[in-house]
Amino acid sequence: MKHKTLTLVTGETTRMSDSGGSRSALVLVHGLANSLEIWDRVRDRLARSFRVITFDLPGFGRASRPDSAYDGLFFATQLRAFLDALDLKRPILVGNSLGASIILRFSALAPGRIEKAVLAAPGGFGRKTNLAMRLPALPIIGSWLGRPTPYNNKLTLRLAIHDRSNVTPELVALTNRYASIPGSNMSFVRTLQAGVGLFGSRDRNTVEQIARQFAAPALIVWGRQDRVFPVAQAECAANLLPRSEVLLIDKCGHYPQWEHPDLFANAIESFCG
Repeated sequence: MKHKTLTLVTGETTRMSDSGGSRSALVLVHGLANSLEIWDRVRDRLARSFRVITFDLPGFGRASRPDSAYDGLFFATQLRAFLDALDLKRPILVGNSLGASIILRFSALAPGRIEKAVLAAPGGFGRKTNLAMRLPALPIIGSWLGRPTPYNNKLTLRLAIHDRSNVTPELVALTNRYASIPGSNMSFVRTLQAGVGLFGSRDRNTVEQIARQFAAPALIVWGRQDRVFPVAQAECAANLLPRSEVLLIDKCGHYPQWEHPDLFANAIESFCG
C-alpha cells in the first residue's frame, strides 16, 4: 500500500496510507515508539472488509517532531486534525497502547465522533506499569536514561512482545531508523513522562472520568502476558467503559496486532462488521 504525506491544520506533517473505497473507515492508531508499519500484519486483511487508514503520530515514524508537550491533549488534537483532513466524521478507531489512550482522550475532545472503538492495552487503568517505563521520570538523569537508543529500543521491543521470535531484525532496524531522526529523543521521552511517573501511570482519575463517559461501543483487547500494563487492568477498563466487551489473548504481550494478527483481525471484523 502506497504512502503519502499529509499536512494537518495544526502545522504538523504525517505519513499515511489509505486503502480507499466506500466501506466503513477504520483508522489505526499506533503506540509509543511505533509507526504505521506496526499494523502491517493486519492491514491488508482488514482492507478486505473496511477502508483501512494508517498514519504516523506526530513525534514518531516519519511524521514531524514539534517542540510540544506530547501529552494527551496534544495527541487528541492531532488525531482530530487528521480525521478532519480526511473528512472522516465518525470512523471506527482502533488503537494500541498509546494509540488506545489517545482514542479515549479524543472521545472527550470531540464527543460523538467515534462509531466504534477497539482499545488494545490502553494505559491509565491502574497504577502498575513496568519499572523500565518509569526511568524517564527520575530527576536529573531520567531524560538521558529514557532516550530511544538502539539498546533501549531492543529492550522495549523485548518487553512489549511475548514471543521473542516476533522481535524481528526488520522491526528492530525500523525502530532504530525512526528513532535516529532528529527530535526523536524529545518526542519519546516527553510522551513517556506525560503518561508515566515514578509511581506508575499518571492521570488515572482523568482516565476514569473519560472512560465513564465513553459513549461508543468498545472492544478491549489485552494480551495475558502483557508486561507493560498487566492484564488485570482489562477488567478495570471493562468496569468503567459502559458499552464494552473484553478479549484476552493467550501467549500474547503488548502488541496483539503483531503477535496474533489473524486473531486480532477476526475480532475486529466480528465486533465492527
